[in-house]
Amino acid sequence: MLFWKFNYKPIDDEIPWIPFRAQKWLKKYLKPDMKVFEYGSGGSTLFFARRVVQVVSVEHNREWFDQVYSAIQQKSITNCRYLLQEPEGEGYNGIYSCTTKFYRGKSFERYVKTIDEYPDGYFDLVAVDGRARPACMAHAICKIRPGGYLLLDNAERKVYNEAKAKLDKLKRIKFYGPGPGLIRPWQAIFWQIER
Repeated sequence: MLFWKFNYKPIDDEIPWIPFRAQKWLKKYLKPDMKVFEYGSGGSTLFFARRVVQVVSVEHNREWFDQVYSAIQQKSITNCRYLLQEPEGEGYNGIYSCTTKFYRGKSFERYVKTIDEYPDGYFDLVAVDGRARPACMAHAICKIRPGGYLLLDNAERKVYNEAKAKLDKLKRIKFYGPGPGLIRPWQAIFWQIER
């Protein structure tokens, strides 16, 4: 059973919605000259913006986008490129689909391919915590510099097993435990990208 804090939003605390131990690791890893791309926005967007030179964040939900955009403006954050890419179409069932019932039949192709605007090896970290995660992971790999990391949140979900198996040979750091807003534990995995 899940227990949500009443009226809690991760943007209130400016922290990523990942296990606490993974947050602690990120605080040590991130440096002021780094660049981060994230699929899915929120407290993580503000967290990254306070620690790195550039954040690119793509969001699929207009209502949530408006709330996070407002927080970015209120906090005078200027190093964040924040983009809305809503899902499209009906009856889609390809690699850019999402397993969430509400979005079945929608294509997240534009959302996933947002990262393709950047050169290979551009980012120090790509955080995947949004929709169509296996496709996001596939597009992200070449965009991460050698030695940088790919983060998958909720990595314990079986739906991501095939995507995770493709990264089996890479060094990884796993964090399992509680995080903000929930009492049940979950997993985040960081893969170090090597060329």
